[in-house]
Amino acid sequence: MEFYFLKICVEGITFTQHLKYKYLKFPILVFYFFRSMFLRGPIHTFKLLAAEISFEKKLGIKTSSFKKSESTEFFHYQGASYLVLQEIFSGIFEQTKPFNFVDIGCGKGRVIFVAEFAGYNHLTGIELDDLLLKVALNNEILYTRKRKSSIINFVHNNALNFDYKNLPTLYFLFNPFSEAVLRKVLEKIVRSTTSETWFVYMNPQFMNPFSEQRIEKVKEFKTGKYLEAVVYKLNRVSTRS
Repeated sequence: MEFYFLKICVEGITFTQHLKYKYLKFPILVFYFFRSMFLRGPIHTFKLLAAEISFEKKLGIKTSSFKKSESTEFFHYQGASYLVLQEIFSGIFEQTKPFNFVDIGCGKGRVIFVAEFAGYNHLTGIELDDLLLKVALNNEILYTRKRKSSIINFVHNNALNFDYKNLPTLYFLFNPFSEAVLRKVLEKIVRSTTSETWFVYMNPQFMNPFSEQRIEKVKEFKTGKYLEAVVYKLNRVSTRS
């Protein structure tokens, strides 16, 4: 008899190659629910769940559900919390509103649409998985709140190969890949720019690559005991010293 098992890791969930993922969708949801109840508390947890339904309807998009990744370096897809995204963008928008907005590992496009709704005008989503990218492109058609002044561009590319621009940019990462890949991506971004550069790292698991590049912590966002996101800013003076 072959035994299947679920391995819980710091970045979320990792699966063995032989694991029947379709049988684990419900246990995954249960795991996240109870983890949120413990760390965020019941009130915040139920608010987050209610927002999943209300925001999907409000924005006209379909970005829920998980998508398993077979890679040990590029992690599974899960939509970032709508309420947490709202809190983050409202907290940093005034300092970053003229910036380009780039979501590295954009999945189905949720963060791009919430950022556009928050007021960012030039938005790029980078996604390696072609199936997720197709959903993001379809969501762009469904998205009901797009402003005439904004430009949304979804790119099918590996974050390690993307041509990062020398422009003021706010990069968003929802823990899309391993520490080793994150380190390489940050190194490439730092080499590519002399412009003001900010990062939002949601569900932050690997802090060292940021400190190694002297990318300084600006702000933290917490819900109860749970660290939702860390905002970083590239310190150009320190990097050149």
